[in-house]
Amino acid sequence: MKRILPFIAILGIGAFAGNMINIGLSYCIHWQSLEPTIFMESFKVDFPLLLGPTAATLIPAFIATIWLIFITKENKPARRYWIFAFVALLIINIQTAAYHLPMNLDFMELKYSATVATSKLRGWVFFHWVRIVAAIIAGVFGIKALQQTQ
Repeated sequence: MKRILPFIAILGIGAFAGNMINIGLSYCIHWQSLEPTIFMESFKVDFPLLLGPTAATLIPAFIATIWLIFITKENKPARRYWIFAFVALLIINIQTAAYHLPMNLDFMELKYSATVATSKLRGWVFFHWVRIVAAIIAGVFGIKALQQTQ
């Protein structure tokens, strides 16, 4: 298990980052091209489809990274990098739970006027790219941690 976990973490982080980049370069562009009410209606369909791949990549990466922090106690450099990767993943999870998820639910419920929805979507997209950067940083630290165990 100790040999497999780093690969689960790194592959999960990479898959999550790829999924987020896909959303940023496809869905976000499409959503911003729509009239706000049509966007919110479309989001009702799109969000549940995006939730599965996001959870299927982020959850294993997060759990494996936590586990690796505990099993690399003897290897201080590797452990430090796993902690850095964990912090980046934690930031992603907190941001998603506190910012994106509530807004996603509000989009799905058509809670915003056209003007507010446009502004909210603009902020959503900006902070989505923050998640992408954090995922890439987590991946770099995961690779650096793995290199410390070779």
